[in-house]
Amino acid sequence: LTDTYGLGVVRVPLHRPSRRRSLGVRLFADQTRQWRAVVSRAREIGATGQPVLIATDSVAESETLAEALRGAGLTPQVLNARQDRQEARVVALAGQRGQVTVTTNMAGRGTDIPLGNGVEALGGLHVISCQHNTERRIDRQLAGRCARQGQLGSIEYFLCLDARFCRESLPDGLRRF
Repeated sequence: LTDTYGLGVVRVPLHRPSRRRSLGVRLFADQTRQWRAVVSRAREIGATGQPVLIATDSVAESETLAEALRGAGLTPQVLNARQDRQEARVVALAGQRGQVTVTTNMAGRGTDIPLGNGVEALGGLHVISCQHNTERRIDRQLAGRCARQGQLGSIEYFLCLDARFCRESLPDGLRRF
């Protein structure tokens, strides 16, 4: 901004410090293994009552994963372009105790997901991202869906090496695995 417009930059401090925990990245050789691990993790976290928001790369992936979760005995809510009329209802439920929500990474952006009674004591909203994006801004927006306004929350990434991001971003030597 300074070079182009002659304007200074001021860093604005957070209103409340972030309490988000980043639990790292898990890599999988293919999408079948990735989905299996995501389903297992959602069951594990959901069993504690902590709500889980799972973000996928596309409408088709969100529906495939929701079906896998149903096959494991879970009852996920789905928010993607096909359910956009139900967005407010799904977002309102996403932070409730024991809720599992599957979404595309674009759905519900800029919306606070309210936490249900007692959910913060369980760790707040837990986000599982099933992809990295070439634009880091989208990843930051996804991470920002949990731990809003000083609340607790956590995020982790479950990535597969045959996903678009990995195919486009990883060096050749890593892509062979």
